Amino acid sequence: MVAPRWRRIGLTILVALVVFYGGFELGRASGGFAIVSSMLERLELRRQVRTLSDENESLQHRVSTAEIGQRVDHQAQSEAQRMIGELQAETARQQQELQFYRGLVARQFGAGTLRVQELKIRSGEGRRFLVLITLVQAAARDSVANGTVSFAIDGTRGGALVQLPLAEVEIDKRRELTFSLRFFQQIEVPIELPENFLPASLQVEYRQARGAEPSRQTFTWRVEGEPETPVL
Repeated sequence: MVAPRWRRIGLTILVALVVFYGGFELGRASGGFAIVSSMLERLELRRQVRTLSDENESLQHRVSTAEIGQRVDHQAQSEAQRMIGELQAETARQQQELQFYRGLVARQFGAGTLRVQELKIRSGEGRRFLVLITLVQAAARDSVANGTVSFAIDGTRGGALVQLPLAEVEIDKRRELTFSLRFFQQIEVPIELPENFLPASLQVEYRQARGAEPSRQTFTWRVEGEPETPVL
């Protein structure tokens, strides 16, 4: 009778130990799973923090870039306004000077007058010369003068008075040259004089329109850099 009783007590104790150990292992396993889950959550949170930190840094960079762009745009706008102001002031100054000089020319020659302001003669090789005719217009407004200019050379050959038209002395045999000017224009005319011709003066003729009466001016033949004596 004693043996079955101790056997039941031993079996009960064994079952209790098994249950206790099973519970212990189950609790440890559950605790381990909780630790792993907690570590995974912390890793995910760290990843999210890094992502948010990168996004924040990118946003700050964009904000800084935008602020720099705004400052640059403001500086560029200020510089452009300054340059425009300087250009406007310079334009006004030049306009005042233009009006002043235009008034001087108009008082001297009359408003709307077209004339030869200057004629120069430069020597070349042999019997070749370059005639420079400077036309000016004392216009009251910014009108353009269009027309033609020509000249003839008076002189002597063999003791006789001779007048050579432009077509006989101009290198390309042109009879006249065109001009188009608002204030002034210099026209260069290459010529070649015949042998034994002694030039004395030039008769310049210019007109602003076909069929209009031409204007004429006379200039003494005088070569730059040479004494005031006729060319042989």
